Amino acid sequence: MAEVQIIRICSLGFCALLLAGPVATPALASRGDSASALNRYVEARLAESSNQLQTATTIYAESLKEQPDNELLADKAFANAIEVGNFDLAAKAVRILQSHGSADPEMPLVTYADAFAQRDWSGARLAIAELEALQNFSFLSSFLNAWLDIAKGRDATASIARAQSNNTAKFYLEEQLILTSLANRRDREAIALLAGVVERNEPRMAPVRIMAARHFWAQNDPTTAREVLRMQSSGPEQRLLRKIEAGEKKGAVQKVTADIGLAFLFQRLSDDLAVQEAQFLSQVMAQAGTRVADHSDYAHLILGRVYAAAENHDLAISEYSRIDTESPYFLFGLSSQISSLLINRRFDQAIARVDSALADNPESPELHILKGQSLQAQGENKAAAAAFEAAIALANRLERPDALMANYWLALGGAQEQAGLWPAGLQSLQKANALLPDSPTILNYLGYAQLERRENKEAAVAVIKRAHELRSNSPAITDSLGWAYFITGEHERAVTYLETALEGQPQDPTINEHLGDAYWTVGRQYEARYAWKSAKLFAEGEDVQRLASKIDLGLRPELVSP
Repeated sequence: MAEVQIIRICSLGFCALLLAGPVATPALASRGDSASALNRYVEARLAESSNQLQTATTIYAESLKEQPDNELLADKAFANAIEVGNFDLAAKAVRILQSHGSADPEMPLVTYADAFAQRDWSGARLAIAELEALQNFSFLSSFLNAWLDIAKGRDATASIARAQSNNTAKFYLEEQLILTSLANRRDREAIALLAGVVERNEPRMAPVRIMAARHFWAQNDPTTAREVLRMQSSGPEQRLLRKIEAGEKKGAVQKVTADIGLAFLFQRLSDDLAVQEAQFLSQVMAQAGTRVADHSDYAHLILGRVYAAAENHDLAISEYSRIDTESPYFLFGLSSQISSLLINRRFDQAIARVDSALADNPESPELHILKGQSLQAQGENKAAAAAFEAAIALANRLERPDALMANYWLALGGAQEQAGLWPAGLQSLQKANALLPDSPTILNYLGYAQLERRENKEAAVAVIKRAHELRSNSPAITDSLGWAYFITGEHERAVTYLETALEGQPQDPTINEHLGDAYWTVGRQYEARYAWKSAKLFAEGEDVQRLASKIDLGLRPELVSP
């Protein structure tokens, strides 16, 4: 798969703003600013520091009504508005900053999306000119002009051809050519381009394949739609294909329009900026995509992910809930929604949400898997195992592929192992391994679960070694191999692997405890206590007391890590 193109993400001024943090003594924009404006500014900043972001948003919005030319208020309002998803306030703040000549490179994309959504074509053209002047995102101008052409009923060929002269733009060119061809009703060109996309079967291009298939299905061309989806390499593709084969159009059809195509450009940028850990800019792009195509299920999925990455799970849950049950992305959205609920420890709501979906579709193995995962997060491992067993039975009846069934058996084996249902858990893990040999995740779990019980040591070490051969850069698997060597008496070798694992995950309590045990055994007692203390910082439950005892007494046979 192609590497994500690196995007120059901020000007010196914007980077400095991000690093500077709260301003101790704000200098308001003009001599006419009143003391009340200063007080409101301070009030908003205090609300932000207390994580009362919506309160801060309200204050900024009210203050900008009173002080519509206040540059400092606009600057802070923009950042806050993006964090809470208030795109109207963000666009208003950007226009104030642009009037002062102090816009950051990403800001013209906000005004472009806002203008496009309102069919303000002259405002959109002006935003492109401002984008080019600020340079960082100017590689997008050919695409933005192309989508403007399409929105106005014109051919976009000439506009999009200009992307050939920019290396960053060329990274996005293939998918944009496909989408603009579909939107311009040049289906033959799109089909020719899609042939390579289908054959390469890259995960990155799954959303493009889905958009194309939905487009052809909307045009009553199921043959082409099925061909685009023939690899069935992702859950949404499989779900969409099943709907097409069943002749179902509700939630499955969606023509590629200027709104949908432009929104995808923003969504792609959001994903790529997230990979570069540019979280704020990723939020800007995701919100721009939703402003352009608020009716898009994929837009809500991407925006939900962005909010979840920013640990704003309430907003994430809200976005995921907007994905219709008939959408190809429904299960993705529901799974993500459940994940955010569980992270917020809203277990009852998570289970109720899954139960509601199951009431509508009790024969869905995927929903039973979600039910099991929700129960497992709550510590209800026996109940989770029952849910996973139900999922396996349904999936067998539906003849789901072996790779998927292997993951279901892995889930069942994990729940059984944690519930103390052994050797049933071992049998489930072995079944998973038989269905999907050479899966590093399955091999690692299979070996480590046996090592924890100090049984079948030779076989357990062998499968962990194989897992490490397949994925040597995994700290978890490297830890398992190091611990396998410790259990089998190769203590110096254990230290080597455990130190490597710790480099990858320095705060992991299990790795730290394993390394501490290994250090103590080879006579490095000071380092052992240091590792145990590090482990204790992040440990939970009974592990805390065991680590405290080791720190006080040293390693005893009864205190060795499980």
